[in-house]
Amino acid sequence: MCSVAYGDEVNVMLEKMKHRGPDETRVSGKLGMSRLSIIDLKSEGLCLYEEDGVKLAFNGEIYNYKELKSELGGEFRTSSDTEVLLRAYRQWGTSCLERFNGMYAFIIEDGDTIFFARDVAGEKPLYYRESPFGLASEAKALNYDCKEVPPAHMGTYKDGKIVLKRYWRPKKRHIDILYAEKELEDLLEDSIRLRTQADVPYGLYKSGGVDSTLISTFHDFRHKYTYHDEDFKEEFLRDFPDILWHLDYPVKSFSAFALWKLAQEAKNDGVRVVLSGEGADELFGGYVRYVPNSLAREAQTRFPSYKDMFPYDKDVNEQGWEEFNGNMQELLRMGDRMASAHGIENRCPFLDKRIIEFAFNLPPEAKIQGFDTKLILRRILQRRMPKYQTEEKHGLYCSVNKWLNVKDKLDKEKYLSYQQKLWNSQR
Repeated sequence: MCSVAYGDEVNVMLEKMKHRGPDETRVSGKLGMSRLSIIDLKSEGLCLYEEDGVKLAFNGEIYNYKELKSELGGEFRTSSDTEVLLRAYRQWGTSCLERFNGMYAFIIEDGDTIFFARDVAGEKPLYYRESPFGLASEAKALNYDCKEVPPAHMGTYKDGKIVLKRYWRPKKRHIDILYAEKELEDLLEDSIRLRTQADVPYGLYKSGGVDSTLISTFHDFRHKYTYHDEDFKEEFLRDFPDILWHLDYPVKSFSAFALWKLAQEAKNDGVRVVLSGEGADELFGGYVRYVPNSLAREAQTRFPSYKDMFPYDKDVNEQGWEEFNGNMQELLRMGDRMASAHGIENRCPFLDKRIIEFAFNLPPEAKIQGFDTKLILRRILQRRMPKYQTEEKHGLYCSVNKWLNVKDKLDKEKYLSYQQKLWNSQR
């Protein structure tokens, strides 16, 4: 995790986000960056990076940087993806984004133009303020007077004008269903290989569910972390104000506490990168709420004469795309903020750009059949780990109501009021 910022008050902004980049901070004019060192721990000048007066503040990883480095050619003075990112921009302009496979939020100062962009899934955060113009990795750095740069968007600021533009949507392509499992398995293997590139210790958030268990079959992770729900009332009450502060905005789930605990444990082990299974449910039909529409669609196929008896409004791909751009963004924010609070980077193999495009071109019947969700992932896992026993999906559950003895609507309203008061105090 790193933080990037641009604005008149850049030093103050970076101070509010120092947890994201504990290793180094540098400001040049209005542009600033704090760095968490993951790749290339030796080269100097990576925070900020500058070539011929063009400056880059960068949060994230360009996973295919080695391939891009070969394509760009020439001499490189570092072994980092940071140098590759700026060189790609200088050679290909804003179309460099089409070539990147990674998670990123970055700001480039090129003369009188500010160019900024966010990755296709929204793993890395970026906010902007219209007047006076400012950019930051977290909303608190802009005093919440800001808007979020949407995932898969780039922007420019010049002569007092901001222009935002979507630069990516999943490309349409044909998937041969006979070879779909093998193709996805190969993509996952390469995605995990890329995300275990690190010059620091790394680990895996392993819940025991399909997604993280499948990831664990591709790599021998030395460090694995699983949340076990216990009576954490004392810790929750102590840490909840800090959790809210790091989240930037309230969320609908208390899973943030579990992620806080996992990151705490990883930090204590000296781990600086964790992999997680985020995104698999939206991409491959993992939520039970997708089943009713899927069953109706299946019934229409089996009983075409009675099609009107089985109405549905969206198939699993349409529902998944809505949640990819909706509910998943809150989940990614929790994962990013709870990891960054402890100086850790969170990486999501399922959110590889190639896997996202594969998933949204996959026929719905490869995702859900009957009551079986995430069908293609389960089949791959069954082949790779035959003894795995499927369980009902429960999510990352924290029994906060039990800890706080919340039993009825009145108690919940009181607690929500308490949460709002805490939130207001953080602002």
